[in-house]
Amino acid sequence: MSTEFEDRVTSGPPAPEAPVTGDAAIDAVLADLASAQDATLADRIGAGERALTDLQSRLNDLGGA
Repeated sequence: MSTEFEDRVTSGPPAPEAPVTGDAAIDAVLADLASAQDATLADRIGAGERALTDLQSRLNDLGGA
């Protein structure tokens, strides 16, 4: 028999939904980050590293516009 606390700890909070900005590149980064929340620590770190690279690239694209 499990308690309500144990159920919350093992199941964890629901994964957040990625916000939509209207910018396809940024939306893809946010979706990747949101989907990684239920993954392993290594996968979450990978998603964060990809987000950093992709967002820096997007900012560079905007700087040249």
